[in-house]
Amino acid sequence: MIRLIATDLDGTLLNNEHKISDYNKKVISAVNEKGIKVILSTGRPTSAATKFLDDLNIETDMISFNGAMITDRKGDILYENNLESEIGKELIEIAKKYKIYHQGFLGERWNLSDSKSKWLDFYISIAKINNYSVGFDNIKDFSFSKFMFIGENEILKEIAKELDKKLKDKVYYTFSRPVYLEVHSPNVSKAKALSFLLNKYNIRKENVMAFGDNNNDIEMLEIAEISVAVENAENIVKEKAKYITKSNIENGVGYFINEYFNLGL
Repeated sequence: MIRLIATDLDGTLLNNEHKISDYNKKVISAVNEKGIKVILSTGRPTSAATKFLDDLNIETDMISFNGAMITDRKGDILYENNLESEIGKELIEIAKKYKIYHQGFLGERWNLSDSKSKWLDFYISIAKINNYSVGFDNIKDFSFSKFMFIGENEILKEIAKELDKKLKDKVYYTFSRPVYLEVHSPNVSKAKALSFLLNKYNIRKENVMAFGDNNNDIEMLEIAEISVAVENAENIVKEKAKYITKSNIENGVGYFINEYFNLGL
């Protein structure tokens, strides 16, 4: 019996306008009323994801920063695991070497390399936050909840190779989009954060349903009994998932939940 549903946001629960559709809201509300927990699990900073909890109006915890932070409905931190400060400094140097736009988050703190970059405009258009500080010179703590390299995929692949070479056991990285290379503490993933919550709720993995679309969702899908990729997911994600539902713009998450639980919506 499914007791918990975990879903990614961008490209999965959210449509291409980066919103939760009225249909998905209705389905999640209905399944929540049945006593099934719904967890939002995202690579977004906490501040860029909280509004979706407000949209759903459900009492639940949230996984953000790809699992580096878990907060409750009030925004209080239940768990966090940040990059070490010395690693943060090394990541900045790697970014400078490749002359690529980069940014780092530590909770609500957001530092970035270039306020005039097209990649900042792109990121803000999706995340809908703009509380940034330009530069890294004035910070004392270089630990990060998440560090991001943003740019062309071919350059990011080269950076990933360098991370494997220089920092292999000291970081965990993932692509949440082809143009986003996101770096975390080596003990961070959506799967590990979800496991933390399962222990908290005393829920077993066989009672979990999970939805995703990109590489940073794979480990979370692998621990769920019912793993579902949306139709627009990366091919590798669809290969790993047990089921494929409709795309994010076709309310794929809501469609699958409705059919699975026979909600009649």
